[in-house]
Amino acid sequence: MPGRKKKKLASHQRSYASYDLSVMKKAIHAVIVNKFSHKRAAKEYGVPRSSLIRYLNKVKSGDGGIDRNIGRPCILSQQQEDDLSQVIQNMESRLFGLTLTDVRKIVYMYCNKHGIAHNFSETSGMAGRAWMEGFRQRHPELSLRKPEAVSVQRASGFNRAKVDRFFEVLESAIFSKEGKRLIPPENIFNADESGYTIVQKPHKVLAKTGKKNVGQVTSGERGKTITTVCCMSGAGQFVPPLFIFPRKNMSQRLMDNAPPGSIGTCTPTGWINEEKFAMWFNHFIKTVQPQARESPTILIFDGHASHVRNIELIDKAREHNVLLLCLPSHCTHKLQPMDVSFFKSMNWQYDDEIRI
Repeated sequence: MPGRKKKKLASHQRSYASYDLSVMKKAIHAVIVNKFSHKRAAKEYGVPRSSLIRYLNKVKSGDGGIDRNIGRPCILSQQQEDDLSQVIQNMESRLFGLTLTDVRKIVYMYCNKHGIAHNFSETSGMAGRAWMEGFRQRHPELSLRKPEAVSVQRASGFNRAKVDRFFEVLESAIFSKEGKRLIPPENIFNADESGYTIVQKPHKVLAKTGKKNVGQVTSGERGKTITTVCCMSGAGQFVPPLFIFPRKNMSQRLMDNAPPGSIGTCTPTGWINEEKFAMWFNHFIKTVQPQARESPTILIFDGHASHVRNIELIDKAREHNVLLLCLPSHCTHKLQPMDVSFFKSMNWQYDDEIRI
């Protein structure tokens, strides 16, 4: 009885990975081209005879190749996964490579956006680890690498290695290998956000030398912050800003006397998030019209999470002929054009304007 029971359980076991597809292709080739019998080909190449016959019938009937789908069906189609692989490679080449967690979040958002049925966890808001492993196996052109920037980031802040790498990528996008300019200055934009508090920062004042405590009256000690997203091109074209107010419901009265064409929204903290940056990017597309320009438009920004983990932003950029380029970490105070040429002066003027 024990022996029979063991044999019965063994008969129900199935081995899906007992052979490689490349070996099966060789066995099929031996049968069709070399006129091997089914039995001989199965024995010499070590593949199940029943599987060999099934694949031969598919090949002869023209129903498809010999690729087999084992286990659960793929969430994304082959074309969608190929597109995702290409997006990952493009983003890495522009200095904001995606981690495994980033890709899982993007896939989750993509499926929800396009109504694709999935079994991903709504609590975590990302694709499962099993799906990620399967995706990597299906796309051997991708590998988990430790980017060069990691060792560079361990050095303190602004350094030559980071700067050289950034400008190499920027130069390859603007100029051809022969040195011909591909993208003019009017197609190169830089976007950045800055926070403005209702309590001004005191400027330096003259005081008695040696005095320990120097004070100045302000409108308060603590205040809420309003975020503005500004953007300009290398030729001086400005995109009307986005204002993000710290409140739950937006009031259009807050936009009184705002620059023409500006848009406003709100979040509980007044800080930017993925949804608000996607809103600004739609505003950018409407204002700049990159899809109507002969050359691609480059948009340079920092690596804030609301920028790089945004599937809507990535899709929109591809559809509207926009190349996204991320500034290296800890270098924005030197490389971010908006920080150096605009916000530094703007913030000083703002503080001076609201002084009591």
